[in-house]
Amino acid sequence: MVELDLGQGKAPKTQEKSRPYHAGHRGRLRERYEKGETLPDYELLELLLSFSIPHRDTKPYAKGLLTAFANVRRVLEADLATLRELGGLPPQSALQMRAIGDLLRLSQKEGFKRGRTISSPEDVAVFLKEQIGGRPREVFSTLFLDHRNHLLAFEHLQEGTVDHTAVYPREILKKALDLHATGLILAHNHPAGSLEPSEGDKALTRQILTAARAMGVTVHDHLIVAAEGHFSFRQAGLLV
Repeated sequence: MVELDLGQGKAPKTQEKSRPYHAGHRGRLRERYEKGETLPDYELLELLLSFSIPHRDTKPYAKGLLTAFANVRRVLEADLATLRELGGLPPQSALQMRAIGDLLRLSQKEGFKRGRTISSPEDVAVFLKEQIGGRPREVFSTLFLDHRNHLLAFEHLQEGTVDHTAVYPREILKKALDLHATGLILAHNHPAGSLEPSEGDKALTRQILTAARAMGVTVHDHLIVAAEGHFSFRQAGLLV
């Protein structure tokens, strides 16, 4: 005789609710990083984004950022609007990436604190590329130096469109007087990537050079920087 199971024995198994794949993947990713494993760029982005996107797979976001910006450096240089529109990030993640980029630039800027001796154009060029080389809009910056080439200040004086910045020589020289600076290193970026100085760049440099000489201030160089390199007016013989 067949006996019916009326439920007095073990309770029937209920189907365990399946966890999404990315939940396990995220845990494994954190474990690998905690153990000191070197992660590729897209996985590092995945890991960072997991803190601002807790309930979704972050791999598509990470790979989307690298497709849109080509590399991590440009991701960290992008502004909030571009991170959201071009990178497809939700607002909290765009804010996260922008803050990480700003922290990186601040840490690099600490090496160029007041009192540092400016000893080589290459050293300055590397610093300027990190600060403004990848900016989506043109930025004009200046390093103000004393008579021993010690840094007095580094300041962004103007920010414009993708290919134009309005700079007034009197503003630069007024700042130099306020700081008692005797030397300047001028710099601006070319967001499009070309390092060739425009006629406007050359004319502005001549104006600043003439005004600075009249006030006893030396223009040591004018650097055009982009993410991939720099152009020196001095090395090109254009500071005459």
